[in-house]
Amino acid sequence: MALMPLPTDEVQRLIAVGAPTAIQYSTYWGRTAQEQYGRVLESAIVSFLGVSFSYFMSFVVGGFVATIFGSLFLFWGILSPELKAYQRNWEFLGGRELVDPWGVRESGRDPEDAGLYGALFLGYIADVCVVEDATTYSYEYDLAEFADYNMNDDELEKYTGRPYLLRLLVADKSVNGQDRDDIGGGRELQVHARLSDEYLDVRRGMPVSGILLSTSPRFDRLAAITDLFVPDAGCWIGDYPYLNRAEVEDLLARDDEIWDLLQLESNLEIDSYDNQGTSRTETGIATENAGRDSGYNAGIKKRFDVDDTFESFNAGSSWKNTEDGSSTWTSR
Repeated sequence: MALMPLPTDEVQRLIAVGAPTAIQYSTYWGRTAQEQYGRVLESAIVSFLGVSFSYFMSFVVGGFVATIFGSLFLFWGILSPELKAYQRNWEFLGGRELVDPWGVRESGRDPEDAGLYGALFLGYIADVCVVEDATTYSYEYDLAEFADYNMNDDELEKYTGRPYLLRLLVADKSVNGQDRDDIGGGRELQVHARLSDEYLDVRRGMPVSGILLSTSPRFDRLAAITDLFVPDAGCWIGDYPYLNRAEVEDLLARDDEIWDLLQLESNLEIDSYDNQGTSRTETGIATENAGRDSGYNAGIKKRFDVDDTFESFNAGSSWKNTEDGSSTWTSR
């Protein structure tokens, strides 16, 4: 089981959903030269038209009000990314309160209507490929074919206006060697992000971590997911940086239990076996997972000292992918 319930203060520390961070601000300035050029052009046009409008408005509402509006438009290029990042951060929580699963239980509140619960997801990359459209299951390109890819020279974007997308199938291992379709463990989640040259080192089987939010303590409904951290590739996968990267790196560096659990999720054998054209037997997988699972659940219980709550997560639900390529939760 790779969903670790987190107390509210730790969730707030690991995600940046208040005042925009520097990297969130820079995201709205664009990630490619073309996007940055478009942002500068948009800011210049808005500033020119806004200042002109404020000048003519001064004859109607007076110079003081017109000066305020004119100043806002003049600095629109600086203020716009800040305001958009604020809006994106607020939409992530949707105005809902982050709640502690243990505090809700003790207070007697309805657990299903208390707010958002946070959990640290530890898993591995079950599959990775490149696609042209996230809503269809069209041809999937091998990521290795894009070894020389550069975001500033995306051929698909030149002709269609839409860039290539990275498609990840993220999963956690089955429990005690049992098949993921027979038990509550073994979740799968498909995510998409714009392809970046930062992602070219991502491989199947690499461990991955992120923060999940749900309105249910059993996590049978997925409310939000952050970007994903792949330590072995040294990259953060996602179109917007919700994670507080410095805090996440610090957590993995100082907490040996979490780091060990993340490494247990590593499944690099699947990539090497695929390259050799062979596959492991069910017996081999069961033996390996049985060994990895030793002390696995106990480590999480020891860290949080809340057996009952952990069991509710362990008996939770699984992800299922819809036909349009999006991801949903399905209760076991």
